[in-house]
Amino acid sequence: MTFKKILAQLKVISNKYDLISNENKINLLSQLGDKTIPLNRSLIEYHNLLLFIIAHPSNVQTLNLAESELKRLAATFKKTSKKELLKFENSGLPFTKTLSVFSHDLLKWLYENKHISLSIDSFYNSTISLNDALQCTLPSLEKEIAGIGYNTNELFKALKLRKEERFFFLIKEFEKLNGQPFIKDYFFNGLSMYVKLQPANAKFSKAYNRIAITGHYFHSDNLKQFNQVELLNRKLPAQKGMSKPFFKEVIDVIKNSLTLLQRETDPVTYMDVRSFRLYELERGISIAIYGMTADRQLPLESYVGYTLFKNGLPAAYGGGWVFGKRTLFGINIFEPYRGGESGYMMCQLLRVYRQAFAVDYFEVEPYQYGLGNPEGISSGAYWFYYRFGFRSLDKELNQLSLNEFEKIQAGKGYRSSAETLTRFTESNVALKMGKTIPLTVAEVREKVTDLISKKHNGNRIEAEKDLMENFLKKISKQRVLSKEQKKVLSEIAFFGEAMKFSSPTKIKVMHEMILAKPFDLYKYQELLVKLLN
Repeated sequence: MTFKKILAQLKVISNKYDLISNENKINLLSQLGDKTIPLNRSLIEYHNLLLFIIAHPSNVQTLNLAESELKRLAATFKKTSKKELLKFENSGLPFTKTLSVFSHDLLKWLYENKHISLSIDSFYNSTISLNDALQCTLPSLEKEIAGIGYNTNELFKALKLRKEERFFFLIKEFEKLNGQPFIKDYFFNGLSMYVKLQPANAKFSKAYNRIAITGHYFHSDNLKQFNQVELLNRKLPAQKGMSKPFFKEVIDVIKNSLTLLQRETDPVTYMDVRSFRLYELERGISIAIYGMTADRQLPLESYVGYTLFKNGLPAAYGGGWVFGKRTLFGINIFEPYRGGESGYMMCQLLRVYRQAFAVDYFEVEPYQYGLGNPEGISSGAYWFYYRFGFRSLDKELNQLSLNEFEKIQAGKGYRSSAETLTRFTESNVALKMGKTIPLTVAEVREKVTDLISKKHNGNRIEAEKDLMENFLKKISKQRVLSKEQKKVLSEIAFFGEAMKFSSPTKIKVMHEMILAKPFDLYKYQELLVKLLN
């Protein structure tokens, strides 16, 4: 049989674990090992399938065969011409180039990665000229050069920068704006600078970007049915202790996993390593959670990112916007790992957030199940969330979903129409595990705006000054606040006044929140839950 036909057979049984399927996997992997690796789109499909099998192995022999094929694939790419490799740009395969736009902070981190080299490819569709950006950073005696009106290449030449020096020059120049991160982002992102990432070896690839594990979990089934309530309430193990080298390795893998996808999330790019926790859970799953540095934190709520590992491979990423007992939650499963235990993985993530942050209300936005996401409609993603207890917040849509689900359960191959599934995207869905629906940041914001309008005639400078001064007068023992804590003081002063938190106990808790938020994600969330109870 041809490579393509063998691959198609392997794909059908990749997530089946009965005796015959396990034997056939070994047979088909062996046959593929005897074939020449094709340099076409089938290769990407094969690469993804190998990653799935390694993350979900049925036995040692299957695992070893899949690992051996990955090595053969990497060896093939190592000796493939650069012209041929261009067909696989941005695929994340070994030795292939990644080309995209990244933030300054991530590029600075990537520059220190010994496994890749970085260079400027182009400035495409820039909304800000390099001249304007460098006006903010160049030494005063050189600012005039940026004001002459050179195009980008002429400007680099005027600054006497060789091609190999230009990337490092821009990284160092924009470091001068670190104290004003949002201004830095505005100018740097406006440049729309495309950067080439060229791997020096196979380490920087989806195949080998993984964390070390002590042992594999071997599958005897593909778990679809389980008691999700029991799982969400099952006590978390203690966070994993990590040596410094392993800790660095895990963070490197997390950052590289998104870089190879040409994506970023704020918690990954601006990770506060002090908040990092790793939990080793059942069925080969490990979950890392992490917050953001103080200069990037959101007002009142905490944007907490996660990476889920399956047998050491990063299989899913996303985050939760945690505020008291609620979190807005999003999940993204990397393409190679779809078709596995997606529901179980999501529930393990909810378990971690539920217990690490005392959350009992999870909300999901419509994009996750189809809004502006055709794949979500075609896959019926709405029912994925429904199966695990999520319900539409809109009463009419909730009733519609109940009627639809009854038809599905009745059998006869009934499927909801695309029109119905699109209607479901008109409302968020939520999993409610407590007795009440918790307060939202949006509700607080509305109260704050109303407060400023009615009591301060819309004068926000006056309102902030008065509320901060009044709050500090209520604190018995004041401490010198850092720059980051002063920012939180403003948030809390508005919050407390808008919500009418005035008792000495509430004031004490809010003061502790001000001290904790920039430095201790978990302490801050614990205090916030206490305040809102």
